[in-house]
Amino acid sequence: MIYKNITFKADPFSYDLVFEDRITLVGGDSGTGKTVLYEMLEDLRLTDQYKAMKLFNYRSDNFLESMKQCRDNFIVVDNADILIDDEVRKFINFEFSNQFMLFLRNCDGLKVSDQSFKVLKFDHNRITLEEEL
Repeated sequence: MIYKNITFKADPFSYDLVFEDRITLVGGDSGTGKTVLYEMLEDLRLTDQYKAMKLFNYRSDNFLESMKQCRDNFIVVDNADILIDDEVRKFINFEFSNQFMLFLRNCDGLKVSDQSFKVLKFDHNRITLEEEL
C-alpha cells in the first residue's frame, strides 16, 4: 500500500481517508463530493508527503499510456466509468506496485474485496470513506 490514510484540511472541512485495500472504489450518487475530493487531491499531490499521487480524469491526455507508466503510485481516476476499459482493468488488476482509488460504480472485471467499496461520508465538517451499505 502506498498510503494507508490521507489526511488534510480544506476549511471548513477536514478529510480523513483510510484505505483498507489496494483498490478502493468510491461510489455514490452525483453531487456527493467525489469530484470536489479529486480537485482537492490535485493540489495535495504537489506536496512532498503526497507526491506519489497520479490523477486522471476525462481531460487526461493519453490516459492508458500515461497510466501504464505508473509504478509505486497512488492512482486516482475520476469518472472512471467512462475511462476504464478491459486493458485498463488488466493493468489495475496486475500492476501490484500501485494503489488505486477509482470513482467508479461498475466493478466488473476488477479484482476487489468487500473492503474495496466505499462512499464519502460527511459528519460535522469531517469527511471520511466508509463502507458502502
